[in-house]
Amino acid sequence: MQYTVALAGNPNVGKSTLFNALTGLRQHTGNWTGKTVAPARGSWRDGDRCYEVVDLPGVYSLCGGTPEERIAAEYLQKTPPDCLVIIVDATALERTLALALELQGSGQRPVLCVNLMDEAERLGLHPDLRALERALDAPVVPTRADQPKSVEMLRSVIALTCQRRSTAREQMPPAQTHWTQEETVRGAAALARAVCPQTPRPRRDWDRLLLGKWTAWPLTLGMLFCLFYLTVRGANYPSALLEVLFARLRTGAEALLAGLPEALRMLLLEGVYDTTAKVVSVMLPPMAIFFPLFSVLEDLGLLPRLAFLLDRPFAACGTCGRQGLCMCMGCGCNAVGVTGCRIIPNEKERLAAILTNAMVPCNGRFPTLILLAGLLLNRDGSLSVPATAGVLTGCMLLSCAVTLLSTGLLRKTLLRGASDPFVLELPPFRRPRLARLLLRSLLDRTLRVLGRAIVVAAPAGAVIWTLSRLRVQGAPLLTVLAGDLDPVAALLGFSGTLLLAFLLSFPANELLLPLALLIGGMAAEGGDVTALFVQSGACLRAAFCTALFTLFHWPCSTTLLTVWHETGSLKWTLAAFLLPTAVGVTLCMLANAGFSILS
Repeated sequence: MQYTVALAGNPNVGKSTLFNALTGLRQHTGNWTGKTVAPARGSWRDGDRCYEVVDLPGVYSLCGGTPEERIAAEYLQKTPPDCLVIIVDATALERTLALALELQGSGQRPVLCVNLMDEAERLGLHPDLRALERALDAPVVPTRADQPKSVEMLRSVIALTCQRRSTAREQMPPAQTHWTQEETVRGAAALARAVCPQTPRPRRDWDRLLLGKWTAWPLTLGMLFCLFYLTVRGANYPSALLEVLFARLRTGAEALLAGLPEALRMLLLEGVYDTTAKVVSVMLPPMAIFFPLFSVLEDLGLLPRLAFLLDRPFAACGTCGRQGLCMCMGCGCNAVGVTGCRIIPNEKERLAAILTNAMVPCNGRFPTLILLAGLLLNRDGSLSVPATAGVLTGCMLLSCAVTLLSTGLLRKTLLRGASDPFVLELPPFRRPRLARLLLRSLLDRTLRVLGRAIVVAAPAGAVIWTLSRLRVQGAPLLTVLAGDLDPVAALLGFSGTLLLAFLLSFPANELLLPLALLIGGMAAEGGDVTALFVQSGACLRAAFCTALFTLFHWPCSTTLLTVWHETGSLKWTLAAFLLPTAVGVTLCMLANAGFSILS
């Protein structure tokens, strides 16, 4: 027997967390509205019964016009589940019960899950769940997503409901009288007051500081600086240890592969192993620190506050603060940021956010920017941690400024149209669950992204090594290609070797520096990063222009495929490729001209 269970509810009531608890999966969760933008599927088995769980996007009503509301309404209309679980917030029954009444009025017989009971108790709220059960004529289950006993109770009620539905499907009650939206809201408010008359204890109003007129931006910039400071400070030592470890492992690999033909042995060692080792040693330490710290900000509920701060500058550009959330998602992965643009209801605003998301540096570009920051500060590349964190903060501010300008240009030219009002629910501050947060950020983010980079790096290293052994008129093919690109790269302020590395790292941004070292023939000698910039004639100029082009150039292949999937248009996918590239080329040429004038 197979049953379908759908999870529905308002945004940020804990649907995804309950979905993970029910199915054992690790769907990413966050303390902000609009985290889930597409249905997620999982299942659990109980003997010969299989329960497929569908986590629908968070919606306030099925009658609205946002993409999430259309997705949820279309799913419930076309594929009615065997059991519909409506999840409400025990701390905000007046708001979250409206969807339950709307679904019940459409003829559904749901299971009501009253989640976040622990937070309600801390606020002094004690809802009468039996009265709620009688009023709705539906099973009511109190839950805490981190409490296995309450999750098992929910599973039992779901199983009983599914079995009853399957044996008496022809006796389903007819749809009740359809309430208007205003009647639904009033009915939810009256029901909430009846079952929970207590007044919640006041919470500390941290928003006076985080959203205050004089304190908001200094605190935001301070947190951003601290995020980069801790990432750089913590990444230096593990990165050096990894390089030593991989050097020792290479000695063992040489002995292990000693019996192979020389060409194959060098292909595996210099091509596959050296490239993969460099990617891991450069990427893993910053990601292992950055992602957990970023997850802490998510769990605290700081990202929607940032969206509110960014709403005013985005409104001046013809869009809204929701794009700020998409930018935050792009810091992890631009493909995820493009998918996250679904939370923007206005089609033209959403398209503008998609086309500009790659201007936010993703995790694959952060290691490169860290190294370049060191070269900007010292010719030998040694890192002054506070200064490096300051350079990275400046890179993020420049990225935001260029994103705003590009968005404004798009909204006044190709994507003209009216703007929608910005409405976004501020979630309450929540204490991060550190154990779950560390496990999720390491497994779901760090290792997943690192695994994708390794899958791309190993064959890319083999291909680059093979091309480096091919000769054209007595010179290696890669050297010839880099030389041919030197005139173009000179206009941008760096070498043809680096431009060729940018082109070949199109599958994944993480490959840039390892491929540049391999193309330059220096990977086997320990990877002297500084030499790549010295050969351009001016270390500072080359490092600065390379940093600009790292911030603003074409998206990786995964991001472009995501853009094509979201827009369904080759034209807009090409625009997503050309727009950041044009910005990067323009800024690099201006910076190169400025260095020439100063010198």
